[in-house]
Amino acid sequence: MDRPTCLTSGLLVCTGKKCSRSKGFGALVALAGETSRSHEVPCQGVCKGPVVGLGIQGNVRWFAKVRGKKLRSRIREMVASGRVPTELRDRESVKRRGQVRGARRLHPLDVRRAAELGR
Repeated sequence: MDRPTCLTSGLLVCTGKKCSRSKGFGALVALAGETSRSHEVPCQGVCKGPVVGLGIQGNVRWFAKVRGKKLRSRIREMVASGRVPTELRDRESVKRRGQVRGARRLHPLDVRRAAELGR
């Protein structure tokens, strides 16, 4: 079975309870709402601040504690280039690389939905 393209080339935002209540979540969701091919996913079990996943070279990589403006700009760079900046390498959850919990429960994240989540 082929993996959906959003798992291999899109931006995934964890909308679990801890992630959605953490500082910086609204700004991260707003960034994802501006990005094409972004989706919201259920809790991924990383639970350290806002968690975002990105499909890089056909493999999903998860990054935790993406709170600040500088880190969000690095996420934007990563979406454009497909390469991981050095500022985000220490925030990657290696144990979750290539895995997506609840992949069947993906929901597209557009500007309107991002506004609802970001409140």
